[in-house]
Amino acid sequence: PDRDAWQKQREEFALKMEGLVNDPGVELWFGNESGIEGDPRPNRRWVQKGSKPTTPYAGTHLRRNVIGAVCPASGELSCIVFSHCDTQVVQAFLDNMAAELPPKPGKRLILVLDNASWHKVRSLNWHHIEPMYLPPYSPDFNPIERFWLRLKADYFADFFAREPQKLEERIIYALNCFFKDPEAVSSQCAISADF
Repeated sequence: PDRDAWQKQREEFALKMEGLVNDPGVELWFGNESGIEGDPRPNRRWVQKGSKPTTPYAGTHLRRNVIGAVCPASGELSCIVFSHCDTQVVQAFLDNMAAELPPKPGKRLILVLDNASWHKVRSLNWHHIEPMYLPPYSPDFNPIERFWLRLKADYFADFFAREPQKLEERIIYALNCFFKDPEAVSSQCAISADF
C-alpha cells in the first residue's frame, strides 16, 4: 500500500484506540489465531564447548491452531483449539466467546481483529460482540501477538510431539496455566492509556 496512506490509517486507528481504552463503557478485547507446531523450536541453552546438541524432528508437519482473544485490562482469555482456521472455526469461537462473556448493561464488548478474510464474512453471527479491524500490516497494534510469543516461548521451546493428542494436551495445559494467572496475561498484553 501507499506508505503515507498506511501511516495515516495507523495514526487514525491509534487515536480511536486511545479513546476506547479510556472509555469506561467499553470492554476491549484483541483476537487472532496462532499455529503451534509439534516439532520443537530450538531454544538457546548452555552446552559444553565443542558439543552439538540435537533437536528431534519428526517431519510430519503436526500442527494445531488456537484462535483466541485477550482482554488486556483484566487478563481474561477466551480460546479454542482447532486443526485449521476458516469461517466455521471463527463462528465456533464467536459462539464460545459470547457464551463465556454475556452482555453487560451499559458496556460495549469490542473485539479487535486483523483483516483475515474469515474475520470479515458477512454471514458471521457476532452476537453482542462488536468487531473492529486493525489497519493493514499492523500486528504491533495487537497485544495478543505478544501473548502467543510468550505461550510458545514458555511451553513449546524444545517441546516435541509425534501424535496430535500430545500436542493438543500440551496446548490445553499451557492455556490453562495462563487462564489461572490473569495478572501474567494482563502484564504481557498491557496497552498504555495513550496507545
